[in-house]
Amino acid sequence: MIKIALTRLYTLVLKYLYPGIQIGDKCRIDYRVDINNKNHITLKDNTTLYKNITIYKDNNGRFEIGYSSHIAPYGYFLIEDQQINIGNNVAIGPFCSFFCVTNHISEDPNKLHTDTYQKGTIVIGNNVFIGTHCVILPNTIIGNNTVIAANSTVKGTLKEGWIYGGNPAKPLKELYKNG
Repeated sequence: MIKIALTRLYTLVLKYLYPGIQIGDKCRIDYRVDINNKNHITLKDNTTLYKNITIYKDNNGRFEIGYSSHIAPYGYFLIEDQQINIGNNVAIGPFCSFFCVTNHISEDPNKLHTDTYQKGTIVIGNNVFIGTHCVILPNTIIGNNTVIAANSTVKGTLKEGWIYGGNPAKPLKELYKNG
């Protein structure tokens, strides 16, 4: 009962004391959600952010989540000055990580992991399910009506209407065949 009250209070504090956060009706933001920069954040109606989610962004970064979507506990969103757009009716499983900024292997053998950042926006369509422990990398677009299997690493453009899985994620099965 106390946790429910704290979550309601935290949601109201964010909604009314931080003008840079737009929170729709019937949203719930658990009081243990950590948002380090409270501007350019939009949550549409009926959205839920469960406990221990971290949204790390700088002043220019943007985070938007659509209607009737939710993020399960222990999600991590590293946005910095990039953007994450999550569509409507999206379910993101626990322990998923979204990186708009990440290291990549340098062509210079003396710089294996330093100053080799890759940056890019992440866009997730509508009616998407992302299983537990997935990693979504910069410059990823996930089409509508898509399922990502648990423990997958996703980068690039995933066309709509498919189940993807693996490291890196590959198309496994078409969800709906036309005709």
